[in-house]
Amino acid sequence: MVSVFGKVAGADGKDEYVFFAADPRHPDYHLVQNVCASQNYVSEFELRDYPITEAEILSRGSAAWDSALNTVNVGKYNLGWASIGICTHAFYEAITHATHRRLYGMSVTDFTHVKRLFIDAYARLTAMKLFALRTSDYMRSANAQDRRYLLYDPMAKMKVTTQGEDVINLCWDVIAAKGFEKDMYFSQAAVDIRGLPKLEGTVHVNIALIVKFMPAYFFMPVELPPVPRREDPTNDDFLFDQGSAKGLGQIRFHDYQLAYASRETPNLAIFREQVEGFKNMLATAPPMGEQLKDTDFLMAGGELFALVVYGQLILEASPLHGIDDDHLDQIFDFLVRDFSRYALELSQKSGASEDQAKAAMGMVRRPAHDEARYQRLWKTVAGLADRYAMNP
Repeated sequence: MVSVFGKVAGADGKDEYVFFAADPRHPDYHLVQNVCASQNYVSEFELRDYPITEAEILSRGSAAWDSALNTVNVGKYNLGWASIGICTHAFYEAITHATHRRLYGMSVTDFTHVKRLFIDAYARLTAMKLFALRTSDYMRSANAQDRRYLLYDPMAKMKVTTQGEDVINLCWDVIAAKGFEKDMYFSQAAVDIRGLPKLEGTVHVNIALIVKFMPAYFFMPVELPPVPRREDPTNDDFLFDQGSAKGLGQIRFHDYQLAYASRETPNLAIFREQVEGFKNMLATAPPMGEQLKDTDFLMAGGELFALVVYGQLILEASPLHGIDDDHLDQIFDFLVRDFSRYALELSQKSGASEDQAKAAMGMVRRPAHDEARYQRLWKTVAGLADRYAMNP
């Protein structure tokens, strides 16, 4: 059965929406084509004089609209894991190839820039997994009174998937031409990874969604029950009946600073300074007037907000999944760099005020480098060579 969102001809307002189930085996259900030139079958279909009775209608009016949007919420989350799966497979393939490839009498992985690229890819992939795992906990624990997942869910779509592109790019810079060869999974990964940030609403659409939560997230924290790790085999009833898609402004969050105070590493400390600088900017020089209509300006601020939320859930997930300080500090190494990059971008926006530009420049930081930690992590990354290979 295929769920379809449509409108009733001649109806006005909310009454025009309808969500119904169509049967692909019906003679009036016509398959047009697969819109993708691959095995990833995405069908274009037409319903020509298809009979729709009350038995096929799942919901009408506002409920139909909510059903359609809430279906997308599940799809957004799944895109994050699609990206994680692609990157994990490609990473193993890349590290194995590079380890056995020799140039100038040495292994490719002996080059310092190659080590840096692989460690960065590994840290970003680890962070992707931690964020997605923790988002699952919030989605499975959600109810009508606790809808925090509506911030974390679009984050899984826009942040995890774009980080996936970064992971592929980093690995591809190492394996170079090998990434084009037909016997490599990588050639397929490099194409498919591009689509995930562009499905279920563009990255820009999802950033525009999450910035709505900024005031409540930073300035209106409330006490909420702690969310445990959720791996129990329980039916996720709420995800199939999420209720109204309205009321995002009423959603409240627990204090993000609890997570940021739960661990202590050098780069986490630097990142906390950056977050505090961003919060102070929002309090003393918030977007005003025409800036609130300037999507280009808001996108830069949205990227900074996304990094704060990303770091929070990574910190919450770390003890639940046994992440040590070496891994955590390397994750916040790249988060410090990313935060600095987006802060610099914000400072240079034509729509930014002088106070905002100055505050943004004050957020730029250099990560703390620990050579011993770096070498320990490299030993872990190098040990992943030959651990996994695709069947020929």
